[in-house]
Amino acid sequence: MLTRLMLTAEMVGLAGRSNWSIAEILGASDANNRRDHICSAMLLFEGRMVQVVEGKRLDVDRMLRRMQADPRMKDLQVLADTPIHSRLLAEAAGYCHQPAETLSKVGLADLELLTVRDVEAMLDYRQAA
Repeated sequence: MLTRLMLTAEMVGLAGRSNWSIAEILGASDANNRRDHICSAMLLFEGRMVQVVEGKRLDVDRMLRRMQADPRMKDLQVLADTPIHSRLLAEAAGYCHQPAETLSKVGLADLELLTVRDVEAMLDYRQAA
């Protein structure tokens, strides 16, 4: 059985704010997720991150523990933890290159007070693009 996690966190310092930092995060995520057969999609905007992760329960739990211990993040919150039969995501470490446009298309100004429905709307927009 597969699971889907929807997560949000505040990025610490310059994490996720520069191209170099984003490349570091995506590089490590890609390597870890390929090893663990996890698919993910991430959006970073103004110091906040939202991520959707899909994979086997054991692998997703291991990834979540790594994220909880990561000093580049704080206030990590799991918005949803849902069993799924099939994946929506296909990339090991997908990244939203136009976060402001994505947020605008789904009617959000920022990632504060994000809900599961908001994340689902972003996924629907991503799938349709």
